[in-house]
Amino acid sequence: MVRPSSARRSERDDIPVAQRSRPPRQRKQNSGLGLLMGCLFVGGGSVLAVMVAPQLLMGMAPSEPFEIHGFRERPDADGRLLGHFPYREALIEELIVFQPGVELHVDTAAALNSMMNAAISDGVDLRLLSGYRSQALQESIFFDVASERNQTPEERAQVSAPPGYSEHSTGYAIDLGDGEAQETNLSTQFQNTQAFRWLQDHAARYHFVLSFPDGNDQGVMYEPWHWRYEGSADALRQFEAARRYSRPRS
Repeated sequence: MVRPSSARRSERDDIPVAQRSRPPRQRKQNSGLGLLMGCLFVGGGSVLAVMVAPQLLMGMAPSEPFEIHGFRERPDADGRLLGHFPYREALIEELIVFQPGVELHVDTAAALNSMMNAAISDGVDLRLLSGYRSQALQESIFFDVASERNQTPEERAQVSAPPGYSEHSTGYAIDLGDGEAQETNLSTQFQNTQAFRWLQDHAARYHFVLSFPDGNDQGVMYEPWHWRYEGSADALRQFEAARRYSRPRS
């Protein structure tokens, strides 16, 4: 596994490394009764799963815009808030600790591990800076930093999504850096690194796409370090609105 980034933090860092990891959950011991009950219900459970799974999956995505307590701004008709689309928070069982302090969706983790190994083979030192963020952490990033810098919600939304509207909450979004040019971490200067050039040529092979390219229609600041995984049906569904969105032209 690639070692975690040791990049120094600076005032410009609007998206700090996520600091959420959990101790291993204890497994419950199986009993004879539990095994018997499992055998009895496996058939009926399979039928029930087929019947209700579509409804459960639909319920996992936000059916209506996420409301932020005390926030005066309201979502647009298409669900966007200050340019950002709403996203559901990843479930605990969907996440895995990729490196100390950073969790990812299990699908993202597998693809990123393969991509990092390929980069190493090409002499490129990709570093994972940030992954999954809870909505609580995103709330702190959005409001606390905005207060420190005396930013309006509109100004803050250029560089950080409001809670409930961050791709990072899905576990599919990652921030990447170059281990040989750590001074460019979380900066547009990352576009000048060997790592970014490698990503442009190879990231799509591992189903990663740049979330906010220069001049993106969502109106979010250009973030060459911010990539998202779109290699599963769930990931494609969650990012469908963002992929299809185009800004109305005058």
